[in-house]
Amino acid sequence: MAAFDISVRDTLKLLDGSFEPFAAGVSNGLYAFWLGSGISFGRAPSLRILVGKVVEFVRSHIDHADPNCKFARTLQEILNLASASAEERTRSKLDEPFANWPDQDAIAWRLVNNYSKLLGLTVDGEDMDYLLWNVIDVGATFADPAMTPDVEHLCLAALSLEGTTPEMLSANWDPLVERAMDTLTDSNAALSPTVVARPADLQLPRNKTRLIKFHGCAVKAQGDPVQYRQWLVASNDQVAAFCTQAKNQGLVTALTHIVGSKRTLMLGLSAQDANIQSIFNKAANELTWQLGDSPPSYVFSEQDLGMDQRSLLKNVYRDQITPANLKAVFEAARIQVYAKRLLTALLLDVWSRKLQALISLVPGLLLQAERQNLCSGIVSLRNHLADAAEPTLEFIDALLDRFGRASKLLRDGQIEHSNVRFEPITSDVVTALAGNPALGALGLREAAVALGLLGMGLSRGHWIVEAESLDRDSGVLAVTGKGAAAARTKVYLTASASGAALLRSEGHLMEAENPLLLQSQKLAVPMPRSPRGAAGRTGVPKAREVSISTLLQTYATADDLYEAFRQELAL
Repeated sequence: MAAFDISVRDTLKLLDGSFEPFAAGVSNGLYAFWLGSGISFGRAPSLRILVGKVVEFVRSHIDHADPNCKFARTLQEILNLASASAEERTRSKLDEPFANWPDQDAIAWRLVNNYSKLLGLTVDGEDMDYLLWNVIDVGATFADPAMTPDVEHLCLAALSLEGTTPEMLSANWDPLVERAMDTLTDSNAALSPTVVARPADLQLPRNKTRLIKFHGCAVKAQGDPVQYRQWLVASNDQVAAFCTQAKNQGLVTALTHIVGSKRTLMLGLSAQDANIQSIFNKAANELTWQLGDSPPSYVFSEQDLGMDQRSLLKNVYRDQITPANLKAVFEAARIQVYAKRLLTALLLDVWSRKLQALISLVPGLLLQAERQNLCSGIVSLRNHLADAAEPTLEFIDALLDRFGRASKLLRDGQIEHSNVRFEPITSDVVTALAGNPALGALGLREAAVALGLLGMGLSRGHWIVEAESLDRDSGVLAVTGKGAAAARTKVYLTASASGAALLRSEGHLMEAENPLLLQSQKLAVPMPRSPRGAAGRTGVPKAREVSISTLLQTYATADDLYEAFRQELAL
């Protein structure tokens, strides 16, 4: 199946199959994410538009009365770079807008292929970066407040909050990853990536994720041009000299260390720039990844590997590659899924792996072999969600909002910060969960068991599981039993009796709807009935409350646990 139309569900099949070691590595923070312009396609201005802007600006500033006009000379250099023929030059009327030129499209696309050389052209008497800073206007263009994050950026932000992306390396000037984080956390600076756009920024205190924008940052350059304008990398000569210039050595050293110590996932990045090739080559000189190691050392999100990506692999693996294994090396490094679907699937998979790890850690009578049935239930829920998943902004927005709401209600029993759209399961990688001392208080392990039980019922055909809306009194999810008379039941998850009390007092849980309240810890002992209260049955429905920890201390097999849980649901 082609990378551009593979489904999220089929992507998960890849992550469960030949790319399972890669998926496990992502969940444990073993990969550095290298980001290129492909992840901002449709958000940041296209090169085709920017090339046309440069040509038209230079053309419109020509003084036809001046035989030595500097803009006329620059335009001729542009046409030379575009390999414009004599016929094309004749048809191109310099007194008419570039958009009206009969060959403007062909000329523009040739310039797109030479974009970094185009930005290396100079205009006599102007700054060396005149075309980038004044014509492209990199600050206003790539830091435009109207530019909003897409699916890729929101998934990267969520994976960052889950603690699985310690290093992101970006060739992009745009702030879309940072804006995605702001969108999910209400601009909580403590959760945002530490943005490095010049060598001195490497000395900043780092947050969970460090985002190194090695070609510079439009927002920082716009806000503080004295400090950051000089670090914008655009022209071919800047890229070529990047690794040899003394001023860049701090960044080169940091990037080289990351390549040598973290496995590589490239998303929307062709790896054609000379500085990227040089950094990977330099890293291989110092510490070489071994071909065949698990998880794979280099993974590219591509339909087919490009020439530069193949060159990178040959340069880093060197004599480990032979004519006999060359094709297999290229195939093993290519996951045929583009970033939107891959990142969506990775997010679902990280959640699944964390929940399964929490099930393995929960106190109770179940042997580890029995817990595997619950883990399979988590995978069933993951796949059920993936079956309906579309890598669209609408789907991702709804997914993150619902997941964040469920996390808040589990921990706190209420929504204290409504502008915070997403909260992770934890900020730990999967292998670090066992060292988190707060798991008991947060009720995460028992909540994972509850989800595993719901997934078991889903896989056995005993009920269906559906999303709830985001209304104040909506459940975390809803369960409907099979059969004509089956009712739809709202399900809530909370950690403790105090959380359950807040669910009621804050108006999240409506007793009259007879919802199901799954509580991680033991249920609170009911207070003695008031002598003035109504005697006998009142006929008013109440929430069905189930303590997962009590069930775990009572049953020693997954089937017995499931049957007891099913009886409590009474579906």
